[in-house]
Amino acid sequence: MKKAAFGVDIGGTAVKLGLVGADGKLLDRTEFPSVRAQGALFDQIAAQIRQMTEKFSDIQCVGVGIGVPGPVPDKSTVQRCVNLGWENVNVSGELSCRVPYPILAENDANLAALGEMWMGAGHGLRNLVMFTVGTGIGAGIIADGRIISGALGGAGEVGHIPVEGHSDRLCSCGNRGCLETIASATGIIRSAREFSPFREMETVTAKDVFDAAREGDENALRIVEEAGRCLGAAAAIVGCIVNPEVFVIGGGVSAAGNLLLEPIKTAFQQRVFPLCRSTRFVVATLGNNAGIFGGASQFLC
Repeated sequence: MKKAAFGVDIGGTAVKLGLVGADGKLLDRTEFPSVRAQGALFDQIAAQIRQMTEKFSDIQCVGVGIGVPGPVPDKSTVQRCVNLGWENVNVSGELSCRVPYPILAENDANLAALGEMWMGAGHGLRNLVMFTVGTGIGAGIIADGRIISGALGGAGEVGHIPVEGHSDRLCSCGNRGCLETIASATGIIRSAREFSPFREMETVTAKDVFDAAREGDENALRIVEEAGRCLGAAAAIVGCIVNPEVFVIGGGVSAAGNLLLEPIKTAFQQRVFPLCRSTRFVVATLGNNAGIFGGASQFLC
């Protein structure tokens, strides 16, 4: 029997679920809409796990790693999931009642970082930080191969590092001047709305801003460079604390590539402790499967 494990990534809009072999190969994958009702959602996940297990008679499932968008200090209970409306949900307990495998729950950004370390842009490394830059900004911090979660599971909330010069920006957390008010997709769109031609557009995406910057639009270039500067400044703070070998930039905004990476690296080099300047910056390679690989890796590595 070949060993394999499931990775489950619960997002605010969709659940991504996959079966991964011990060699790191994705054997099967599915995706379905998230529902806010806890019982119904865990019923769906369990049903998909059973269906997928039945396809592989030569596989021994050794566990299920499940990621959720909130702090999980004890590998079991998520304290709060704003996108799902959850408060103090025993994720491991809910799923273990439905499937006969060991269950480990973890913050989704942490699992994405584990996935990139195992089979992605950080392959072969044991010290990395992954910034997930999308609608918001989160991070997974891996030190000596282990997740840093903090006392209450709040480690990695880099989106709420305050950045200078933006105290007018109110963040959803209640503070002002947080990184994600400037450098997330939401923050970039907010900045773009202050300038033409974006203020005249009915809908604006971060991609619209990046495309305009590539075409030489001065306002778009200024917005992207400021987002990169703020990300680099935040990375310098994190770099001085954990000194990773690499920063992996993931999430939808990472599609900007070097357009965003270059100002990130410049700001990082200007601010970080000299000993830490050798840290590299790369774009994530696993895409939406990072959480699946990270969840499975907890049982296979």
